[in-house]
Amino acid sequence: MSLIVTIAGVICILAGLVLAWSPVPLGIVLIPAGAAMIVTTSGRARSWLHRRRVNNPKLDRGLRTMEDKAPESIARPLRKTAAHTRNR
Repeated sequence: MSLIVTIAGVICILAGLVLAWSPVPLGIVLIPAGAAMIVTTSGRARSWLHRRRVNNPKLDRGLRTMEDKAPESIARPLRKTAAHTRNR
């Protein structure tokens, strides 16, 4: 089951990257949703994203903004990777 969720997360991220520049930027919703799916199922992905957020304050700021606007089911896994928290 986790493989299916991971594949769906990758598809969401890829679709989000393609749609980010469309007139209706749907990619802004799909990218964090896909990241949340992957982070939920993979400890390695959670650790990787946490390191990226620590080393890149601009990425951390962008993800925090998305966390504030996203539904709780998407925001909760992303908050676990925040730069100011210890990686779990």
